[in-house]
Amino acid sequence: MTNINPINEPLPAFGTSNVKPLKSGDSESFGIALNKALDKTQEPEAKGTPANALMEIGSKELNIINTSDIVTGKTDTLLDMLDSYSSKLDDPAVSLKSIAPVLEEINNKAGSLLKETQFLTDADAALKKIATQTALTAQTEYLKFQRGDYL
Repeated sequence: MTNINPINEPLPAFGTSNVKPLKSGDSESFGIALNKALDKTQEPEAKGTPANALMEIGSKELNIINTSDIVTGKTDTLLDMLDSYSSKLDDPAVSLKSIAPVLEEINNKAGSLLKETQFLTDADAALKKIATQTALTAQTEYLKFQRGDYL
């Protein structure tokens, strides 16, 4: 068995150190090396660069999208998906089994849209109403499909 913490091992007395005394030649050579290093780093600073030579780094223009733009985009996407879903339902060549994954995605997008509408302000009340109605219509279609209304 391995001794993790031997109790009977003698411990060094508090305040004693294992540091070896420095030779006077060692400290002088260190001082010389330090001065040489400092001289090298100070030389470029002595040349100096005029403050007006530093140029400002231009940033690219930021495209900040506010919540109403996000909701508008998601509403448009969801309306397009519902339109596509409607045309697939009317097509007798398309099976309901092939429509199911599309409807799952529509339901997920509707849930995401409802979450985004919560962040709209009172100034966007009309957009909030349209987005909420679109999301609820999508979720209703999902429930009708799952319930078997289109069999």
